[in-house]
Amino acid sequence: MVSFSSSYSRPKVSAWFVLALVVICVGGCAGGGSGITGKIEGAGGAEVRLAVLGPRGFAEVDTVKADGSGRFAIGPEALSGLALDVYRINVGDGYFFIIGDSLSSLQVEGRLPEEKGLISDLAIKGDVWTAGFTDFISEVMLLTDSMTVAKKQASEGETVQDQIKGKKDYDAMRDRMTSYVRKTVRNHKTDPIGLMALEHLDLSADRALAKQVIDSTRTLMGHSKAHANLAQRVSTQPKPRQTSRRNDLIKPGMAMPDIALNDPSGKERSLSDLRGKVVLVDFWASWCGPCRRENPNVVRAWQAYKDKGFEVFSVSLDKDVNKWQRAIEQDGLIWPNHISDLRGWNSVVTGLYGISSIPHAILIDKDGTVVATHLRGSQLEAELEQLL
Repeated sequence: MVSFSSSYSRPKVSAWFVLALVVICVGGCAGGGSGITGKIEGAGGAEVRLAVLGPRGFAEVDTVKADGSGRFAIGPEALSGLALDVYRINVGDGYFFIIGDSLSSLQVEGRLPEEKGLISDLAIKGDVWTAGFTDFISEVMLLTDSMTVAKKQASEGETVQDQIKGKKDYDAMRDRMTSYVRKTVRNHKTDPIGLMALEHLDLSADRALAKQVIDSTRTLMGHSKAHANLAQRVSTQPKPRQTSRRNDLIKPGMAMPDIALNDPSGKERSLSDLRGKVVLVDFWASWCGPCRRENPNVVRAWQAYKDKGFEVFSVSLDKDVNKWQRAIEQDGLIWPNHISDLRGWNSVVTGLYGISSIPHAILIDKDGTVVATHLRGSQLEAELEQLL
């Protein structure tokens, strides 16, 4: 695995984070093949070196010199014959990374950092993937900064209350980061954006999703060292250790099993009828105190996101239809999707979904794929913010 070191002054990020700063199209650029031109402020007269990632690090492909204003041009002849791969461009004491090939055609504008290292103030035009990945990078950097601030407050806060708040803020930012990265990977399973975003996943916990991306990008990037490095990491990643955590039959990445039962009025309602919406499958019961205390969080999320395509599918383990109906009314669970077979713990749903404790929540996307489980409190809204 190639190591990327830097004296970059922002909070420390992973190698692939800086590696995946820019993504360039393959044969899909209008006017492709014109090479790489750019202007980097503060790089007047600096050498600009293009290198490709190989088995032993980066090997130089071409070197040009920027003019007095920091303008440079790496012509198409320098890119001739290059396959889609990871490339590093050094500009003086700064650098950035691209994924390019012989058809690359892009324009770069940026500014050298105050300290030697990654050029983060960068704008690139001329490809089909850069815009989306630039947004991803910006969001990850913001979340990383927020996590660093919260972590410092948690350890160095002046009061215990400050430290507790810092820990809560850090946990919230960490959950938001995980949700955001998972969303990006799911939405870009077949292109380099998803491949590079894998570095930000827990490759053990998200091994199944990571393997999907590795497999689906093999045709496009399989010959590259970048793909080979990540493929090796995924293949050697140990499987998650088995734990005694309850309600662990249904996991993220799985297709959610369908179910159809009656609502309190006797009308049959099916989970599959909500396909095309983001759905929270919420397991609860009128007699469950923790469930009743969690219900306000579910109501708040439904009110905030129902107009954006979010629905709640409430599955009750009640036995008494009157108590079930009364709890629905008392807690303001006014969405129509409530089901139960009124068999309590002997319900068909406990076996189908592996439910051994409630409350329990499973969030599925518009295609019926499980996105997250064991959601409580603000975790649900953090996931919905990324999905919707």
